[in-house]
Amino acid sequence: MVNEKNIEKTIMGFIAKEMVIAPDRITRETNLVNDLNADSMDIVNVVTAIEAKYKIVFPIGPDVKSDGYTVQFLVDGVMKALQKR
Repeated sequence: MVNEKNIEKTIMGFIAKEMVIAPDRITRETNLVNDLNADSMDIVNVVTAIEAKYKIVFPIGPDVKSDGYTVQFLVDGVMKALQKR
């Protein structure tokens, strides 16, 4: 069973690896664009890693702006996608 805390830890690891930073610099409130200066390719790489890990299609709607990508947003998206299975 995948729980929310494990998902959070995994996502933080993907972000840390992509952004080449220490995982302890990342919290649930961390915004990839505003806090870490992520560009669109960084976001694509993180989301792709999440999709591969959990075998999901990340539920991103057209109303999500790049500065809306927080760790909490990503965790919620994974939880939502896993519940639909």
